[in-house]
Amino acid sequence: MIKVYKYEGKDEEECLTNCIEELDVYNCDLLIHNYEDEDKFSIEVIKKEEVIQFIKEYLKEVLTKMNLEINLEVREEENIFNVTMVSNNNPILIGKEGKNLDAIQFLLRQTINNQTGFDVKVNLDASNYRAKKIKNFEYQIKNIVREVQKTKTDTKLDPMNSYQRRIVHSLLSNFSNVTTESVGEEPNRCVVIKYIGD
Repeated sequence: MIKVYKYEGKDEEECLTNCIEELDVYNCDLLIHNYEDEDKFSIEVIKKEEVIQFIKEYLKEVLTKMNLEINLEVREEENIFNVTMVSNNNPILIGKEGKNLDAIQFLLRQTINNQTGFDVKVNLDASNYRAKKIKNFEYQIKNIVREVQKTKTDTKLDPMNSYQRRIVHSLLSNFSNVTTESVGEEPNRCVVIKYIGD
């Protein structure tokens, strides 16, 4: 169970001070939502350690019901909870093209959101499946960028989810002579790589 704590005060600083003193934590140990009304300021907070504990318990319960034994590690970095798992049957855990992993991740995020009202970012990976997939994806994108730089011709990529588009935008910010733009509507939104010259 993840407990949501609420504090009110004249401003954000007063709310945070009261929160940190009462919970005996540091600011970096919390996820925080700010609310500002006309006459008062309030915050809601949850402890990161409680989120980590909940993730571990939730995954163990769900995966036990799938007849999977797992070892997992949860690391929080910049308010994103990265979960690395190894099971006694990784193909079942991952599913075809990662569909089981995606479904478990979606259920976990929704459960946390329903319980707390916080949109907590959780990334699940099993036996480095996603890490390898991202590396391969980045390799393909780099090859396309080199082709755009060589031919000086804009290229429209296939439709992608927001996570993949973010990877492309971030990756290409390190390349010269190109820029990126997302175009279209979901679920057909895609990235265009444009040549911009010297």
